[in-house]
Amino acid sequence: MDFQALKHNSDFVKRDLENANLNVSLQYFKTLCDEKKLSRDLIAPFYSATMLADYDLYLKSLDQWSEEAREADAIPKLLAGAVAVSIGERVYTVNMSSFATRSVSQSTEENVQQGPSDSLSEKPDISLNMIRNHYRLSTLRVEELQLAVDSKTRSVLVYDEKLVDPQALQYLRTKLSALRNEVIQSAGQLQRLLTSRRGNPFPLFLATERTDRVVRNLFDGRIVLLIEGSSWSLIGPASFFDFFKSMDDIAQLSIVGEFLVGTRFLALLITLFLPGLYVAIISFSPDIINVQLALLIAGSRVSVALPPYLEILFMMLMVEFLIEASIRLPKTISSTATTVGGLILGETAVQAGLVSTVMIIVTSSVAISNFVIPVNAMHQAIRITRYPIIIMGALFGMLGIVVASIGLVSFLCGLRSLGTTPYMVLLKRPMK
Repeated sequence: MDFQALKHNSDFVKRDLENANLNVSLQYFKTLCDEKKLSRDLIAPFYSATMLADYDLYLKSLDQWSEEAREADAIPKLLAGAVAVSIGERVYTVNMSSFATRSVSQSTEENVQQGPSDSLSEKPDISLNMIRNHYRLSTLRVEELQLAVDSKTRSVLVYDEKLVDPQALQYLRTKLSALRNEVIQSAGQLQRLLTSRRGNPFPLFLATERTDRVVRNLFDGRIVLLIEGSSWSLIGPASFFDFFKSMDDIAQLSIVGEFLVGTRFLALLITLFLPGLYVAIISFSPDIINVQLALLIAGSRVSVALPPYLEILFMMLMVEFLIEASIRLPKTISSTATTVGGLILGETAVQAGLVSTVMIIVTSSVAISNFVIPVNAMHQAIRITRYPIIIMGALFGMLGIVVASIGLVSFLCGLRSLGTTPYMVLLKRPMK
């Protein structure tokens, strides 16, 4: 095998070794292989051998080796960090991969108050090491899959065979096997491909980089999906209520944890319905609120030129712009730029007569409440869902809010996680 298809790469190396009358050829990618390990495990033993048969037996004693009959079978292994060793007519591939990965570090995206703070790794093997150290049961099963034929992206399914739902597991296997022509590089991209219902902003998988959340969900009978190259894992099946729980809740006293969960659902109602209710009440039904409050709102809107629905949409869009700016800007200036920008925007908008002072309070309440939701994917979905409710409130008043609420609940009740689990069901640990 001469690997003509790979020789045009500048990092592809072919080394011919000679020892007396013994000849061996090594072919590999120097950017994918550990040169020190290659020298220690392949080159040094060759120069110590007196017969090719001895070196042949030595190669077969290594952990990850295989004899290749076709070049097409060997090329994917070379691209994964293996070395092709040619001994006469025989060709062996020996794994010598060396991929740059970070060491186990603290979770940066999911804040930890109490509990383990170590996060998963981009390498599934390292992540599995951490998971097995916390989940020491013989019923834990690890199943490796390849997500795409061309890119050879590794994925690993982790589950407890006694607690897992067999139908959900089979559904996930079927969906993953269908992703044969996709190049997958992140857990978020994989979640989008696995979400079959178009136009659905709500996440059907729980994404996390925390080891303790993974272990907790394994005890609850969930399936964990690890993706090579991403430190985030996907957990399914997931329900709507899972996205309002934090791992720190179970470290608190029972009443404290329940109170925190309750505040998150209250924040959900505020961020989802307050803008639409403001528009519906001001435009159609000001008589349903207290007279003093109605006069206060009317007084603050005396100099406002925009109608209520344009006023609320303007401020909501400005908040969206500030959120995106805080994410995209460098971290050294993002907080300062967005804070100053928000203050200047709010003050000048009131002075210019574009919005009222009450509108500033509503906008601030909505923005703060949105970030109380602990899982990023859910508060992104809520940000999107808020706008249809505002439009329904602007067009039909309180009736529009009621219709939008019924439509939202019906939509959520129709969702299924992993094709089997209703989205609005409170999942509990299975008793088996």
